[in-house]
Amino acid sequence: MTRSPATAPTLGTVIRGSSATTFSITGAGVVSRASGNAIRLSSSSVTTPTITIQCGLLNLISLCALRYIRVTITPVTGSGPASITRLRVASMSGGAYRTGSAPSEASSLTFDINPLGLFTTASFKLGMDVQLAANAASGVQTFDYLVTVQFTT
Repeated sequence: MTRSPATAPTLGTVIRGSSATTFSITGAGVVSRASGNAIRLSSSSVTTPTITIQCGLLNLISLCALRYIRVTITPVTGSGPASITRLRVASMSGGAYRTGSAPSEASSLTFDINPLGLFTTASFKLGMDVQLAANAASGVQTFDYLVTVQFTT
C-alpha cells in the first residue's frame, strides 16, 4: 500500500521559503508550521490518511484471527522537494495495540496489533511532519509513504 492521492494529506498551495520548513499534521488533520519560513496559503485542516486492516474469510489460511499483525510505515524518500520526517498514529478503532498504547512518533514506525478475529476491521489515522526543502517551487507538493502489514508471533 502506498499513499492514496484521494485520501493522503496535501498541504495545499505553499509559497516557498528561503529555509527548509516543517509542517506538522496531527491525526485529526490540524496543520501547523513547526519551523522554517514557507507559507501555507490555507489555514484549514487536511484529511489525514486512514489505514484499514481487515480479517476476512480469504485470510483463514494465515490464521489472522489468531496471529498478531505487524504494521510498518516508512516514508518514501527522493520523491520530490517535500518529504515526511516524522510519523504518528492516532484514533485506533476496531483493534488494539499489542503493547496497550500507540507507538511513539518516529521517522518510521513498526508496531503490532492484537489478533483481529474473523470479519473484523481495525483502522487508525496517520499524522506526520512534512519538510519542504528550502527554495522549493511554490505550489502543491506531494509526499509518499509505504505501509507494510504482515503476521508475526
